[in-house]
Amino acid sequence: MLKNNSLIIILGAAIALALGIGVGLWRIEPGDSDITPSQLYATNFSDLAGNSQQLGNWKNKVLVLNFWATWCPPCIEEIPDFVQADAAYRDKGVAIVGLALDEPAKVAEFAKSFGIKYPLLIGGPEAYNFSTRLGNKARGIPFTAIIDRQGKVVYLGLGAVRKKELDKALAPLL
Repeated sequence: MLKNNSLIIILGAAIALALGIGVGLWRIEPGDSDITPSQLYATNFSDLAGNSQQLGNWKNKVLVLNFWATWCPPCIEEIPDFVQADAAYRDKGVAIVGLALDEPAKVAEFAKSFGIKYPLLIGGPEAYNFSTRLGNKARGIPFTAIIDRQGKVVYLGLGAVRKKELDKALAPLL
């Protein structure tokens, strides 16, 4: 009997530890970013046509940088909200930029079918490394970072971000 109780206690402790570590990984704060504004704006990724685009193209705007992929179900779930947010905020100094961890042809077809009008860039392993520097320590997608007009990371979201959450995060930055 004592042996069974010990096993249950050890198993319970292991589960609690795993849950604690998991919650710690998912809870991210803007202070987790270790990138300076000059480093952020100097970063380049290719657009769908293969041209290099510097994030500095969106300097002095509120930049919503969304890391996603066409094969990622939570990414697909959030894209309509980003399309709506782009239409609502584009004329208010907000730039939504999608950074796809995917192949350009797949991204172009996906963008057409979902009516994405905001800029889409393509990234590979360097995009994952960049997202980590922004604060995505779990290296998961979808991952969204909001950068204010001064280049400071003010919001980090791991997992699907809905328009209501975008509205709340963007309101004080307009």
